[in-house]
Amino acid sequence: MPRARVMNPEAPLIQGVASPNYVVNPNLFYAATRRMRFPGVPGQSLALGSTDTAQLRQTGIISGLEVRVYGSVTFGGTIGTTTVSYEWPYNIVQNLKLSANGQSNLVSCRGITLRALEMTTNPKLDDSGLDQEFGGATVNTGTLAQPTDDWGTSSSNKMGPGSNIAATGTYTVDLTFFVPVAADPTSLIGSVFAQSSATNLTLEVQWATEAQLLSAVGGGATVSWSLNWSVTTIAYSIPNVNGSYVVPDLSLFHQLAETRFGGLVQGQNELLLPGTGVGRRLMRIFHNVYSNGAPVALNATNYNGPLGWAFGGSDTPESYPTGQDARVAGYRVSGVDLGGRWGIALHDFASQFALRDLVDEAATSDLRVFFTLASAPTSGYAQVTQETLFAAPVGA
Repeated sequence: MPRARVMNPEAPLIQGVASPNYVVNPNLFYAATRRMRFPGVPGQSLALGSTDTAQLRQTGIISGLEVRVYGSVTFGGTIGTTTVSYEWPYNIVQNLKLSANGQSNLVSCRGITLRALEMTTNPKLDDSGLDQEFGGATVNTGTLAQPTDDWGTSSSNKMGPGSNIAATGTYTVDLTFFVPVAADPTSLIGSVFAQSSATNLTLEVQWATEAQLLSAVGGGATVSWSLNWSVTTIAYSIPNVNGSYVVPDLSLFHQLAETRFGGLVQGQNELLLPGTGVGRRLMRIFHNVYSNGAPVALNATNYNGPLGWAFGGSDTPESYPTGQDARVAGYRVSGVDLGGRWGIALHDFASQFALRDLVDEAATSDLRVFFTLASAPTSGYAQVTQETLFAAPVGA
């Protein structure tokens, strides 16, 4: 078996958690471990506008979580003009936070970001050919939907972002969000060591309000939500080999952190990324812009000038002439059209050759993204997400 790379052998081996009698040996671990799936949060009711917090089990090496939202929404009365907002369906998860072993907010982002990252990093996933309601029309690509999703179905009628509810009825809902605790599911870089009474794994989910999910409700319409949520934990057992407990390289944490920026203007906008610094390596940046509550499609009409990332005074490693060029580049890397519907631009440094292309933030002061808008968005804002690896001693 080839020797696994240890990306940061100088960092604490078990992420700052007291853990005697453990040996770091990735090859032995991979040969002897067993993948496990078990309930992290059993099915329980979900209240829109609330925040649910759960302590996860202290078992094994945690590599990922699956958060499922399921149930129904019933529209009654006189439906009138009842419109689903572009927060639906993914941003029913307004913010999901995961904190572990003293590192707060290893994950802090919206549901759309979790879905975009999953579609980018899992080459088996493809949304092409799946009919969904989007913006008042039926489309079959660029929605980031999966065949296992149910965005809301009642007979032949469907709920979709930016679309009117066609008729009263009970619409079934079923969505699953993958939370990538590890940066890589093979090497398990970025996984969290959970096999200790000193480990503290906290999951916090802030749910959207009805007003966020429905941009208009007809005067005679009634709406009733009956939703549940659950969490499945994906973990790996810690094997005992020749009398020693063996773990993989756990010298790095994996972070997915989202920031909202307002004050966007016509022309070029530059957004300074927070939290950069020594010990961090940037894997990906996602960003999109909203105008009047709707995502601004990434194309040459809306983004009619340069789009890219930069640092220092004038260092600009990557720049695209227009939003359309960035959309094409994002599709080639991810295999899905992130920009056409949801307006998501992607700067990816990890998919093709992570060890070569990751951005060392110690050498990139004033790291920022920039984009050029043809017109100032109405009540506009941008959502920017950074995916990073950082050494265990570095604060999150």
